[in-house]
Amino acid sequence: MKYQAVRIDFTRKELIYFLLKKKVCPGCGGRMIKSREYETRYGREFYSVRGPFLADNERVKYYSFYFTCEECGKKYSLSELAG
Repeated sequence: MKYQAVRIDFTRKELIYFLLKKKVCPGCGGRMIKSREYETRYGREFYSVRGPFLADNERVKYYSFYFTCEECGKKYSLSELAG
């Protein structure tokens, strides 16, 4: 089945970190590698003040970004690093 939409949510801090900050491991100081994962959600989960985002049964790819340290191998989410 095809996906009808793609959704990526960022807070202001996450967006600044994602675009501008140097990706360094908080534990060991090693270089971080970016990866993204997605989960399937449905349009009924995304409502805004102005009304529904999509029809209730439409499939949405909901992306999350993760960073993995090359040296120590720890995996951090974008929200963990930006916070």
